[in-house]
Amino acid sequence: MKKIFCEANAKINLTFKILGKSNSGFHYINSIIQSINLTDYLIFEKSKKFQFTGNCISPLKENLILKAKKEMEKNLNRKFSFNVHLQKTIPISAGLGGGSSDAAGTIFAINKLFNLNLSKKKLAEIGFKVGCDVPFFIYGGKCKVEGFGEKITPLSLKNKSNFYLILRPHKRLETKKIYFLYDKTGKNFFEIASNLCPDIKLVYQDLLKFQPVEIGMSGSGPSLFAGFKNYKETLEAAEKFNNFNGDIYITKPTKNAII
Repeated sequence: MKKIFCEANAKINLTFKILGKSNSGFHYINSIIQSINLTDYLIFEKSKKFQFTGNCISPLKENLILKAKKEMEKNLNRKFSFNVHLQKTIPISAGLGGGSSDAAGTIFAINKLFNLNLSKKKLAEIGFKVGCDVPFFIYGGKCKVEGFGEKITPLSLKNKSNFYLILRPHKRLETKKIYFLYDKTGKNFFEIASNLCPDIKLVYQDLLKFQPVEIGMSGSGPSLFAGFKNYKETLEAAEKFNNFNGDIYITKPTKNAII
């Protein structure tokens, strides 16, 4: 195989709890995470040297795609040369896991491009060294995520929602900062994110008026989601936010994070 087209889907945290903090500084979590069809697109092609094109939204040395490549090389003790082109759709610093999904897509693509035949468990172990969210994206669908993010249990529970309305205020919230403020104040992520971005609380209150079957803030925010049974209800809710200062997406739950 010389070329792979990869769809890297976003996620929402249907539930999220911090259970404690280890001596190493990592936080123990318990979360139910769901893949959604808000997608970054990546094209991987074997080449004589590594090249990155497309949406380079951070210095390349900090990009999770490059980190994933280096971690695969370190783990397997070999070099992988390929071109990767990224077309981003998932907003960054939004609590939707776009960077981690791109990293998981890179690990998945290297495994396929170079016929490594590594198990999903092994790919997730490598992914965890890239970022705590990456193991989930190797599995995708709906999963319970525990530990520091490395313990993944796929769930076969029927989805409460057939569609999710996602509203992302135009405010970037860095996960590291939210965790820092959590450690400092003891407030939950919703309170912390709302203090940094007041639109979060206002939008949440407006979403409640539509009586969604699920509602919440994804990860460290600021993206909010509301789940509905059908498209008509979802669209009607979306149309009420025509003056919203941010991005609006109508999405569906998916069975995979990487396609």
